[in-house]
Amino acid sequence: MPAIALQSGIIYGPVRSRRLGWSLGLNISPTTYKLCSFNCVYCQYGWTKVWTMDASTQLGDLPTPEEFEQALLEALRKNRDHEINNITFSGNGEPTLHPQFEELVSIARRLKERYLPSAGLGVLSNSSTVSLERVRRALGKLDFKIMKLDAGDPETFAKINRACPGVDYQIVIKGLKSLAGVTLQTMFIDGSPSNSGEREVLKWQERVGEIKPIKAQIYSLHRPSAASSLREVPAERLEEIAARTEAITGIRVEAIVAPAPYHRKINQPYDR
Repeated sequence: MPAIALQSGIIYGPVRSRRLGWSLGLNISPTTYKLCSFNCVYCQYGWTKVWTMDASTQLGDLPTPEEFEQALLEALRKNRDHEINNITFSGNGEPTLHPQFEELVSIARRLKERYLPSAGLGVLSNSSTVSLERVRRALGKLDFKIMKLDAGDPETFAKINRACPGVDYQIVIKGLKSLAGVTLQTMFIDGSPSNSGEREVLKWQERVGEIKPIKAQIYSLHRPSAASSLREVPAERLEEIAARTEAITGIRVEAIVAPAPYHRKINQPYDR
């Protein structure tokens, strides 16, 4: 059973996010199962049902551009008076797998500028498609790109993220290194498997230094996960990792340890 229920429609929220403040979610994955290129042990939606890099065989279960536009238009009109900090592609799997992701981003940009120009537009991605040209074009149209990096080496990547055939760790890293304006997002977990030990963290810090994101966000479990053998990493350990990574790399690292009363738009700069 999934830890939480799948999103039942194209639009969800606005929801309060630890990272994004009030966020209007865009689910361009199926509504009855998880479609993803990863099968992460910590996923809040449980284990992946359709595990692939090719979503073209699932087109009948994906929203069309017309359906997406109508749903987003209705949601933006309905929520014009609601505080919304960000509009975010996320949902029941990896959003960039949608074959028409670039077109959907363009639709969202056009409607956002008309109805909610103050909000940021972005994506939560597992980074598996970051080297695909069609995805990179779409990412270039977004205000923020929160890209997953849970592992500093292929072995840890295999244990934590369980990518489908066709996903190469080194190609993912190369793609992240060449993508401007990236925010890295990392889930640290303890238990079995773990990516929060000294060796794993040191490898991860090396990759952060190579990728040179605008910042990194690290956090741990706050909901049940797909695997029952996992444990939350204590806040003190997250703060330690953040401080040490900043000292080593010079990259801003935010340890997200509890819900915050307010988060600025993610594309606004931080004051040091």
